[in-house]
Amino acid sequence: MNTKNKIIWAVVVIFILILLAFGKTYSNKNNTFTVGAILPMTGPAAIWGETMKNGMQLALEERPGINMLYEDSKSTAVDGISAYNILQNKKVDLTVSELSIVSVPLSKIALEKKQPLLVSLVAANNKSIVNSYTTRYYTDPTNYASPAFTDSISPVSSSKKIALLYRNDELGNSVKDKIQELSDKNGKQIVSMESFVPAEKDYNTVILKAKNSGADVFIFVASTPGEALSIVKTASQLNIGMPIIESSAVFADLDTRKQAGSIPFYSTSYDFSLSGKAEEFKSKYKAKFGKEPNFGSAFGYDIVNLIYQCKDKKEDIQGCISGVTQIDGVAGTAKQVLPGDFVVGLHLEKVN
Repeated sequence: MNTKNKIIWAVVVIFILILLAFGKTYSNKNNTFTVGAILPMTGPAAIWGETMKNGMQLALEERPGINMLYEDSKSTAVDGISAYNILQNKKVDLTVSELSIVSVPLSKIALEKKQPLLVSLVAANNKSIVNSYTTRYYTDPTNYASPAFTDSISPVSSSKKIALLYRNDELGNSVKDKIQELSDKNGKQIVSMESFVPAEKDYNTVILKAKNSGADVFIFVASTPGEALSIVKTASQLNIGMPIIESSAVFADLDTRKQAGSIPFYSTSYDFSLSGKAEEFKSKYKAKFGKEPNFGSAFGYDIVNLIYQCKDKKEDIQGCISGVTQIDGVAGTAKQVLPGDFVVGLHLEKVN
């Protein structure tokens, strides 16, 4: 073979190798399912963003073929929408978001753009969050409010009058409406009903109103550890003089619960917080991150596992997810109670 032919063959071989490499890269790209996660990585609700992300990362180590892109919602609707637009420009196959304040407006955008959205840590009313392109994997206002009225340890059963304090947003209003409904159904009277703005710092006035209302029990709905801790500490300092019930599962996070010290109160919690539940997951999480997981990390882990079941059906990811009726995850058993609405139940725990 002369020199000219050798050069030609060398060029041909190199060209073939380039095509093979390109084909392999292209194939790998097509086989990767890309998820955009909009989480509160900074701001007052950053604990939920961090823990959910950690849970997702733990699941991703066990579930190859999913590429995760993260954006910070900063716990605000405006920043959440901006993060959503960034991720859509990156052509994600599915978007995940967290918190009612962010996810409710995103669900409307997802419906308009016909892009699949999976939300968690969102307890808004079903009609305001779930649609043909938005699926919830968390719980709902009924499960937040019910333990205070149905659990055998709840002081509401022996009470006649309720003082209610709630966060004035989609979450707080949805749970407040359910508490009103359950109060009427069970012959209870709400004698004091006050709201507070997100990230409120001073609860003295509204809690004094509750104290002086003649109520037998004080129920509140918060969203962040800072809000929940401030409420129970203020109620204790003001000697509110009645049982305190938190109906929003913030104190299901055991680290937040510890910060309340010896103050007695009741908290709605997931079975995940019980000893003996999801021990393998808890052990893996602690080994990797050096601390105990909370229910937010459990939901992050379960969400990735749900996505993994359907990642090979890019063209109908929403239909695939909707076809799942029940998931026995580490956060608890999630049942699809309505189309596109997976909920996990809660129970009431006495703290201190």
